[in-house]
Amino acid sequence: MNIQLIPVLASEFDTLFTVVKQGIYPYVEKLFGWDDDFQKQRLLEEYEPSWFYWLYIDNISIGMLCYKPYANSLHIHLLIIFPEFQNRGFGYLVMSHIHESAKTANRKSITLSSFVLNKDAIRFYKKLGYQLVECENDFQSFKIEIT
Repeated sequence: MNIQLIPVLASEFDTLFTVVKQGIYPYVEKLFGWDDDFQKQRLLEEYEPSWFYWLYIDNISIGMLCYKPYANSLHIHLLIIFPEFQNRGFGYLVMSHIHESAKTANRKSITLSSFVLNKDAIRFYKKLGYQLVECENDFQSFKIEIT
């Protein structure tokens, strides 16, 4: 399967926000309460546009990825697989692609965080070999070494 990461264009911000909301709304709403304006502003101020990509597998849009590259690592901010493509192995394929890309770029590790309430994501990352490195009230942070 051919995985493509297509940069999200500035003109696609409304679509991007809809996807982000679809992915994190249940957790944010339960923990903090959802506010569209606050979340839009946060997305604009705390994330660089160059960190966002549409995910395609064999030319079919399956989700969105947001990651920040560092000198020796990558931090995945968001991985959202559209509901109709979940539980079909696409998340695993995307993460394998990210791991290979990190290895090729000589990155030593990948980090990410998940809402504590997102049990499916936590189970998924642990299954991939991510190790818990920090647990706060609402989030768990994970890391995997790239070899």
